[in-house]
Amino acid sequence: MKQKPKLNSSHIYFVKNGNIESHNSNKIWSKLEAILKQEKQSYTCFETEYAVHAKELTKSILEKATEETVIIAVGGDGTFNEVLNGSIGYEQAIIGSIPAGSGNDYVRGIQKTKSIEDALHLIQNKEDCAVIDVCEVTTQAGKRYFVNSLGIGFDASICEQANNSKWKKRFQRWKIGKFIYIYYFVKQLFVFKPFHLKIETDGQVREYERVWFAVASNQPYFGGGIKVSPNSSADDGKLRVFVVHSLTSYLFLFVFVTVFWGGHMKLHRWVDHFECRKMKAFADKETSIQTDGESYHGKEVNVKLIPKKVKVFVNS
Repeated sequence: MKQKPKLNSSHIYFVKNGNIESHNSNKIWSKLEAILKQEKQSYTCFETEYAVHAKELTKSILEKATEETVIIAVGGDGTFNEVLNGSIGYEQAIIGSIPAGSGNDYVRGIQKTKSIEDALHLIQNKEDCAVIDVCEVTTQAGKRYFVNSLGIGFDASICEQANNSKWKKRFQRWKIGKFIYIYYFVKQLFVFKPFHLKIETDGQVREYERVWFAVASNQPYFGGGIKVSPNSSADDGKLRVFVVHSLTSYLFLFVFVTVFWGGHMKLHRWVDHFECRKMKAFADKETSIQTDGESYHGKEVNVKLIPKKVKVFVNS
């Protein structure tokens, strides 16, 4: 049996997804809080009350901090992304995640913890930290940062549909949250309209017809565990971009399935992939865009990788 972690005496701030219908976050927090009290760990928990509140709470904590400060998101990739955005510019921040969402790609690909106990053990040992790369993206919606991925097109459309669905909360309550993405994948397969995309990067211009989606990855996973970019690492100073294009819907389904065993890496006719540090992408029509699972709309994105920008907990 795995031994319970012995936490140190330093204070830990938790920023929890406070959505009353987020049953998974509430359940995870109840278990986590019981361990914290048992171990007499000093902590403060803040619950979010509206969109971007996690970012505001994180900034408020760090503005008053004069020494290293641990802030842990309790929620999904969206909650962690807000904590990340609130921590940018504060060198005293160390951030991490207790996963309680439906995707949890950040924990899967970067933090690499398997359970609440595993995450707490990592948090209490401040030596298990790394300073990782962060990506800055500018769109019509403004500027923000991400650590997982940015998607344009089909994947972002699925995120948007799932995030706005009343069924997502029910699926999470039944512990089958990932199936909501499968449902909208099938639905979007027959209604999504491919688009033209131009990408400028490193002095080159690439143009693609009938684009289904483009993904810029800072770590291997997206979409709740799909290993779209096997060679990505959040500390190598490289952004890896994949563009899926020139496909009918049925052929796209075949190509997408190959992602699960990495076969897409060899399908050069329909899947272009390259490395860069920054890029500009222009779609010929407004389409869905997502960063770390949070979706919005636009026609143009400007992405820049910033090396060694934020300190996080990493399970070695």
